Amino acid sequence: MKADSTICQMQETLCINTLKVYDWVIEESTGSTTVPAAELPVALPADAEDVVVNCALVDAAGVPLPTNAEIDVTENASRKDQQFEIDGNLVTLQRVTFTKTLYVVLKISGVDPSTGTQFLITSNPTPFTFIEAPFLCAPEGTSLVVRISDFSCMAVIRRNAEDEITGFGLNIFICQSIQTVAPVTIELNAGFCMPREELTEGCQNPTIPPQCP
Repeated sequence: MKADSTICQMQETLCINTLKVYDWVIEESTGSTTVPAAELPVALPADAEDVVVNCALVDAAGVPLPTNAEIDVTENASRKDQQFEIDGNLVTLQRVTFTKTLYVVLKISGVDPSTGTQFLITSNPTPFTFIEAPFLCAPEGTSLVVRISDFSCMAVIRRNAEDEITGFGLNIFICQSIQTVAPVTIELNAGFCMPREELTEGCQNPTIPPQCP
């Protein structure tokens, strides 16, 4: 269903508050750490069999982070200018140094050979702290917006000489969207539209059977 075409065609100069993106890059980051088996919230059978380890990106409270979630960052130093030659033009960018902390939980499943039962253990959130220093167009007054656009994880089971599980080596890989933004008020000429009509399932007309010859 179409909205009223007369209303849609009305034009007016509008002032709109929005965010201007001054610069935008996509960067990769990797991190690694070890999660000792002794630090799991539930005791892991040292001789566990058929062990499978999966990991998930979460916040500090252990709540899963959706794709493109914005994360908190802290700038660690003042922004410093540096000049670059881009396409024959001299451009001044700023080195922006910041840290961010991500959290990962392990979900460990397997079989306890002493009882023959399956188990599932979820670890506490494990922090990863990254230090980043990209060059961006980041003049005074702009803010950083960092979002995680992709995440992958690899966990390696570590065992001792007696083949007992002692911990897990954890490596994570992330893709992040880094933007510098600032609030602006813009003027544009735009039209107004009304909502379309709601679609409903109505009753159909009775079907008349064909006439006899």
